Amino acid sequence: MLRKILKNVRRPLIDFENLQKSRKPNTYLMAPKELCPISPAVESPVFDVNARDLATFFETVAKSMLNTEKLSEVQVEGNRQMDFVQYSKVIGFPDTITVRFMEVSESKSTLAIYSRSHYGYRDFGVNRKRVQAWMRQLQETVAR
Repeated sequence: MLRKILKNVRRPLIDFENLQKSRKPNTYLMAPKELCPISPAVESPVFDVNARDLATFFETVAKSMLNTEKLSEVQVEGNRQMDFVQYSKVIGFPDTITVRFMEVSESKSTLAIYSRSHYGYRDFGVNRKRVQAWMRQLQETVAR
């Protein structure tokens, strides 16, 4: 029941170019160096696939993770941007993960990921660990 209610909560569209630092330490940002006005925790890698294929690979990885659902997909400045929600194992608190896919060249692309908790002040590294795990899986998937 809680998941159904929380899934229907409207989440604001993330504008990476104008992203502001959260007042709470329960977020994690991985992005190309110059995309956001705030420094990312880590710079995004460049993949040897186009942005459309990278988005498809990423969506497959995200949907394979426990308690994860795709919420939305939009075009932002010509780039695909997706929102996912992942619910915590015990209580079912939602964390939102926003991902934007961007062309670097005709056959190369990158992405920005902003993972954040909506409840509580600290996340005890959950968002960082999630992004790192998803990226490991994505890199393995793209390499195949």
